Amino acid sequence: MRPTALIRIQPPLTRAPFFTCQLLSQTRKTSTKSPSIQEPLKPGTILKSDSGQSYRIDEILADRRKPLLCVYRASTARSNYIIKNMIPGEFNYQLDLQKPLSARPHVRAVIDTVREQELFIYPFLTGDLLRLSRKALSKPSRREILRGALCGLVDLHNRDILHNDIKPNNVLLNYEEHHGGEIVINKVQIPDLEDTVIVPSGKWLKGPLCGNAIWRSPESWCRSRQNQASDVFSFGIMMIYVMISEMVFRVSDDQLEAPDSWRYILRRHLSYFADEDGLNGFLGHIGKENPFHERLLALANTFTLEDPRQPFTRWQYVDPDLRDLVGKMTNLEPTRRITAKEALRHCWFSQTT
Repeated sequence: MRPTALIRIQPPLTRAPFFTCQLLSQTRKTSTKSPSIQEPLKPGTILKSDSGQSYRIDEILADRRKPLLCVYRASTARSNYIIKNMIPGEFNYQLDLQKPLSARPHVRAVIDTVREQELFIYPFLTGDLLRLSRKALSKPSRREILRGALCGLVDLHNRDILHNDIKPNNVLLNYEEHHGGEIVINKVQIPDLEDTVIVPSGKWLKGPLCGNAIWRSPESWCRSRQNQASDVFSFGIMMIYVMISEMVFRVSDDQLEAPDSWRYILRRHLSYFADEDGLNGFLGHIGKENPFHERLLALANTFTLEDPRQPFTRWQYVDPDLRDLVGKMTNLEPTRRITAKEALRHCWFSQTT
């Protein structure tokens, strides 16, 4: 097979309409009321929720102040829970966004509140997909976990919600390990709705650098127009990790921490997922005025016959149906990616082995 070297660049395409959302609060109805407590709750504290349930604070999992945004592990006599401070002023916005999702089995949404202290209460799940993927899971089990997580993403996208941070440790699970190493999955959910944004169909979010460096979409790296297609890209990258144990954008620590870390990671984007049409479309998507337009042109020209691109579609050791599905989810041009709902209907999810 002839190696793929240079990519021809064509003039950028016409840009589609977008709306700008530099700060999440610009699109939200915020409250002027602030919680009176500005110190973390101490372990042993008993909270009375708006439903009348009593919760005991067992542990501070994250301590962040100014503003106070802590995460706690809590319990009742029957179950464990997670309690979070809401961003000041966003209690009502988040409640309106999350309450309709509370009944969705694959989304972890608020189930109780303490309005006076602007606290949300969530179910506690025992693990996450980042760690569970390292265990001896069968391929069918891995596929079913991904199916459940994708169902959760479809639920969000059906309500025009952009998650912004799809990655393996943002897929939570309840599971049991039995004698002999068998792992039984009981629940799969997408959490962390606090940083989500509503992006109506046909619109775009522009400006923020969303998500984690080794999972985020190329348009997020470029601070260009983002929407639900950006979640789909990140989900496709996560599928590669879950099914073949490869973090395709995991560069060295030195490169990851470098001021120009984009250089090393986006070169991999081009190597694995940028065919000629996709790159030309992506350049049109971000526009000539975006500084990454010239940066990507320069990166594209670093591939040679001696150091060619390595398109994911040619990774012969990967299941052909998986290659096809991930390829459709990770097209460099956002408008050419399949939707989460379309991905869920792909034949790969019908496999049984």
